[in-house]
Amino acid sequence: MAKISDISDFESMTSNITSFSHAYIFNTNSLPKSFICAKVFAKKIICNQIYDDNCNKDCDICYKIDNNIFDDLYIINPKTISINTEEIDKLMEYMKTKSLRANGNRVYIIYGYERLSRDVSNKILKFLEEPQENIYGILLTENIDNILSTIISRCQIINLYFEKDENNDELLNTAVLFLIKIKEKLNESIAYTNELLSYVNNDRVMMYDFFEVIEKIFSNIIKKTMKKDYEEKYIIKEYIGCEIDNLINILDITNNLKKLIKKNINLNLLIDRYIIEISKEL
Repeated sequence: MAKISDISDFESMTSNITSFSHAYIFNTNSLPKSFICAKVFAKKIICNQIYDDNCNKDCDICYKIDNNIFDDLYIINPKTISINTEEIDKLMEYMKTKSLRANGNRVYIIYGYERLSRDVSNKILKFLEEPQENIYGILLTENIDNILSTIISRCQIINLYFEKDENNDELLNTAVLFLIKIKEKLNESIAYTNELLSYVNNDRVMMYDFFEVIEKIFSNIIKKTMKKDYEEKYIIKEYIGCEIDNLINILDITNNLKKLIKKNINLNLLIDRYIIEISKEL
């Protein structure tokens, strides 16, 4: 992946793109930052003034794109865990209509494409197989391996790796603290549940993202234990002495929890049960 630190790096990286494919996949390690890049890219596709150097801070089109209120930009679910069939049906209906601008390009952005079910993804595939004129898609993903190969083959891939300041990685730091508490004392870690819920604002999307970090941590501990390559920042020394079978079980428990978070189950109960199940493996 290309390493970039800010939007200007992305603009430089894509500055030579003036002819557009009908669909792109932004393969990334940060959906929020790539979402900003996707809107920058949408401007390139939609705003004709950009290439005439007439586009400035007063540009009405770019202002509306920045604020998600432009008619020719359609954004799907920047704040949901899963994307259902109804939402894709709405996209399909929307794309059947024409831009109010003469020869106007239209762009749709799907945030977290790997969260689509296979049925929903197949609907997008049909759309990509018969691309419509002046319609362009940008699919954002942090896990391209979970996207159908038939989708990938019909898109241009733009790899984006954002450099992170590890000292300010609050989500990772909170995850580490959570796991250390579980390792030390069961009762104290259960008492920590309310504090954790407060941290994620009882938001299922934030909770899902939190346990994705937990999943990465255990995946890398397993790699460390098995003498494979690993990312040092995801290693927690308190867990390195655990048996490999127990670590794999914990990873499975974490994967199962992520699935349950998507359902309408009390988050407090889910976390308490997760802590108890992990503690049995330690």
